[in-house]
Amino acid sequence: MGIHTGPVISQDGDVYGGTVNLAARIASYAQAGQVVVSEETAHRSGDRLVWFDPLGAVELKGVAKPLPLYQAYRKS
Repeated sequence: MGIHTGPVISQDGDVYGGTVNLAARIASYAQAGQVVVSEETAHRSGDRLVWFDPLGAVELKGVAKPLPLYQAYRKS
């Protein structure tokens, strides 16, 4: 799963835009069972039951420069 935070365009029950496209690129990087988020998402998360391990800057198709990504974990 890939998650990015930002504005979206909502139309006819669907969402579009750069935020959605970047989330899709992040999802394509993630492995089975892995939740990978952008730096923006990791920094904005206020959930104390989730923590993030840095994966480093990753090159994603269609993205101009490497993007810092994080793996999300739920605290037990």
